Amino acid sequence: MGTPHSKDYFENIKKQLSPACRKYWENHTKYIAQGMIHSGKFEHYFRLFRNSLMPFIHSKSTIKTLLDKKTELEQITFYNTKWNTSRWQLLFKLFFSKFVLGRFGRTKAYLNQVEISVANFLYDQADKHLQHSDCQSNYFLHYIFTGNFGGQLPFYLRKENFGRIKENISALKLKQGLIQEFITEESNFKYCNFSNIFEYMSKEEFSKFQQLLLKNLPNGAIISYWNLMVDRVFSDTFEGTFSLYNQAKTQLTDNGFFYKRFITEMKNE
Repeated sequence: MGTPHSKDYFENIKKQLSPACRKYWENHTKYIAQGMIHSGKFEHYFRLFRNSLMPFIHSKSTIKTLLDKKTELEQITFYNTKWNTSRWQLLFKLFFSKFVLGRFGRTKAYLNQVEISVANFLYDQADKHLQHSDCQSNYFLHYIFTGNFGGQLPFYLRKENFGRIKENISALKLKQGLIQEFITEESNFKYCNFSNIFEYMSKEEFSKFQQLLLKNLPNGAIISYWNLMVDRVFSDTFEGTFSLYNQAKTQLTDNGFFYKRFITEMKNE
């Protein structure tokens, strides 16, 4: 939920917002009151999972035990003896099926390029992560199961990072539109994080995007992005144009355990 002073904070800063942004939030003050971090479509999807489905699978005490501190062996044992029940498997795969996810969690277009079983893929990813002790400190997982981040916070919410973020906030420029509109030779971007936007792209669109990067990014530019259920890797698809920048980083999944891989590549000379 939002804090009791959330609306007051908005009143203090709204004059600094663009007219369109200010108008939007003035028309959606309920999101401010309930906490903006809880108001996204995907957050609503997880809330539905947490409040409507999980009570039929596991009790709050069982969820707490899953997330409690324990050894790797204890985590594996608990998962296989207490957590990974037939009911968990069945309802998890039902809720995270392509149909349900496309209707309530993501847009249908997000899944157009997916050719694998969405439910089986997401279950397998969760299966691996929940048997690992790292899941105990995963703030995303805490949020999914409990509605809050628990004792672990994302980097941007940690007190020790506040000063550094505040010092550099003036360097942040917000722009709205398709990424293709902003990648130009004049922009001279040397570092790009594309999230997992390539999940939406057909192979033809992905090829066009690659041509855009080749034309406008300087040699040596570093790009990073995620693959979830659709394989899109520049260095694999377009040989000689990009190369893996850091093999170790390519294996990272961090707290986003659903993702298949995180990729960093460099534009070749």
